[in-house]
Amino acid sequence: MAERIEYFNNWRKYAYEICASLKKVLQDVMVVVFGSVVSGNYVPSLSDIDILIVSDKVGGILWQAKMNLYILSELKSDITPFEFHYSNWKDYEEFYKEFFNPRVEIRC
Repeated sequence: MAERIEYFNNWRKYAYEICASLKKVLQDVMVVVFGSVVSGNYVPSLSDIDILIVSDKVGGILWQAKMNLYILSELKSDITPFEFHYSNWKDYEEFYKEFFNPRVEIRC
């Protein structure tokens, strides 16, 4: 539980680490943190940290599963409270950008 609380207390630091890792493989990418962690209405034992990864290189479900494993390996952890979501730039601009409020956008 202590490790989980560490992720919540330092979610911005981890989001920047995730962004830097993704930049290595996706180049034009943005990480968007949204949900209860941004609004401050989270419970570490129950909540997750929602992260939307925005890139035009986003692929299907198998690609996303591989990317999730890559991110976890970069964080050097098998278990984190992060829940990863994926979008291309067009869908982000036309839908998600308005839908995810509040949000924190991190340009990589």
